[in-house]
Amino acid sequence: MSYCAIILAAGKGHRYSKTIPKQYTVFDNELIINYSLKIFSEINTIKKIILVINKPQFTKFKDRVYRNKKITIIQGGKERKDSVFLALSRLQRANYKKILIHDAARPFLKKKLLNKIIKFSKKNEAVIPYTSNTDTIVFKNKILDRKKVLSIQTPQCFSYKKIFFLHKEYKNKKFSDESSLYLYKNLKVKKILGDYDNIKITIKKDLNNDKKISYGIGYDIHKLEKDYKLYLGGIYIPYSMGTVGHSDGDPVIHALIDSLLGSKKLGDIGTLFPNNKKFKNKRSTFFLKKVINFIEAKNIKINNIDINIIAQKPNLKKYKNIISKNLAKICNVSENQISVKGKTTDRLGNVGKNKAIACEVISSVTNN
Repeated sequence: MSYCAIILAAGKGHRYSKTIPKQYTVFDNELIINYSLKIFSEINTIKKIILVINKPQFTKFKDRVYRNKKITIIQGGKERKDSVFLALSRLQRANYKKILIHDAARPFLKKKLLNKIIKFSKKNEAVIPYTSNTDTIVFKNKILDRKKVLSIQTPQCFSYKKIFFLHKEYKNKKFSDESSLYLYKNLKVKKILGDYDNIKITIKKDLNNDKKISYGIGYDIHKLEKDYKLYLGGIYIPYSMGTVGHSDGDPVIHALIDSLLGSKKLGDIGTLFPNNKKFKNKRSTFFLKKVINFIEAKNIKINNIDINIIAQKPNLKKYKNIISKNLAKICNVSENQISVKGKTTDRLGNVGKNKAIACEVISSVTNN
């Protein structure tokens, strides 16, 4: 099934700033708008991305906006609904069955949620993510049941034909997003639990990073011997030798696990997964998935991971991106949050003599 994404970035955002629109604000060395463009670009089922902009604003920042072959840029309309309609109109001759619509002002979208929406959209005409409220909700001096009051997020996914038809039918009606059209018509909508981190930036305080950032370091080394397989970052590397270990001897994942656990003083890989029969010959990806579930349950968010793989041989040039993609998928982060580098020791020590492979990892995390 073919998907097209519409990313809305034409708003002026005066509540945020009268000088720089929020979508062009720099956060963690990246334009806000680029976060959405990159994560949608990484999804293979999304074949096209329409970025809707306001040209006078865009012109000032265009050299810093992320581009690739998937992305088409168009001028937006006066209001949000006008911008969506213009994008939908551009797709009349295309053959996209499903449309994802997302606000560029939601830069913290995770690939996990995006994939979840796509999964449910295969059997549902409309899929929208929501979060429940924790505050007391009052309407006209009456306290509402907050369990029944939902906050709707983007991205939202719809049948192209249906959402385009609704836009044309209600062209003169005011509505805040596409889910409003479906709900107004009492059409069937699949609601799925969203992500509390997937906030919409409205005022500058929304970007204030007052959460504590912690760092963890991990290191591991395994000797190389014949008749063993070589796994690095969960990827099998064809080579004449492999690493020796109680599990599959993957020094990259072992160092990464220690780095993540160490960032919040949660122990180490040996404490969680001791060398006993239970974990004998287990793939290291099994351990990493367990650790990711463990830290996510504690509301720990990964900011970035920096990995140095230290090996004289084999040459890892063509495997670095593959390793990065695999680890990003397991860790539920974007590829641009993981750096994988290959280093040698100029033939010094056991690594330099091709008797071992080592890895060091530094992770940055935030406790939400």
